[in-house]
Amino acid sequence: MKKVMGTVVCLAVLFVSLGCENHTHEELSDDEIKAILSDVVASEQAIEEAGLRYFSKLSSENNNIITPQALHGRLEQGENLFILDIRREADFKAGHIETARNIWWFDIGKNIEILPKDRIILVTCYSGQSAGQVVGALTVMGYEALSLAGGMNGGWLAAGLPVAASE
Repeated sequence: MKKVMGTVVCLAVLFVSLGCENHTHEELSDDEIKAILSDVVASEQAIEEAGLRYFSKLSSENNNIITPQALHGRLEQGENLFILDIRREADFKAGHIETARNIWWFDIGKNIEILPKDRIILVTCYSGQSAGQVVGALTVMGYEALSLAGGMNGGWLAAGLPVAASE
C-alpha cells in the first residue's frame, strides 16, 4: 500500500512540476521514465490481484455480510470483534452497538492505523451500503471485515437489539 501511495505521490509531483510555467526542471532520462512507469504497472497489478482475491472469496454462503441477530449472538458469546461505526459522531452518540468505535467513513483513511489486522472488523453505517463499500476496501487491503446487514437503522435497531449511548 505504501508503494502505491508513493507512486501516486511521485506522479502527482511530477505532473504538477511539469505543468508549472515558471519552473525550471531537468528532463527525465528514458531510464527514469521507465522506472516510474514500471512502478505504476506493478501497483496496478497488485491492486488487480487484491481485487480478484476479494471477489473470489464471495459466494452465496460468504458475502461479507452478517445479520444483526448473528452478530448479537457472537457478541453475547464474548467474541472479540472490532466494531467500527462509520456514521456521523452525533448519530453514534445517540445510539450505537456497545464497544463500537466511531470513525466517520470520510476519516477512515486518516485513521487506518487504528484498525486491527488480527481481529475481524464489523463495519456498520446507517443502512449497510457505505459499510459494504468500506468492507470491500478493507478486505482488499488485507483486513478481515464484515458488514452489518441493514446497518444500524434497518438492521440492528429494527431487530430491537440493545444500543449504548454516550455523551
